[in-house]
Amino acid sequence: MIIIFFASAAASAAYLTVSETFPLEIRALAIAFFYAVGTGIGGVVGPALFGALIETGSRAHVFAGYLFGALLMIIAGAIALRFAVAAERKPLETVARPLAMAK
Repeated sequence: MIIIFFASAAASAAYLTVSETFPLEIRALAIAFFYAVGTGIGGVVGPALFGALIETGSRAHVFAGYLFGALLMIIAGAIALRFAVAAERKPLETVARPLAMAK
């Protein structure tokens, strides 16, 4: 339950963080694209993987699956620490200039 709580918050933050690096005119498209890709991958791989783990009948295997998910979140956090744009307390137009301002 705790892992899923953090995964949900991490997924929401990831879509918004990624979208901040795109110009205003295509920001909604970027959010939609990353949401669709993330949901598509998670919606196919997640149920298949956890279904296979549950089918084993072993609590240890299911727990290992949750630990694997937690590891993926930690890796994603490390990537965000390294590559994320510092956008806090800045207007989004200064983070990614609108296309209308390009010359």
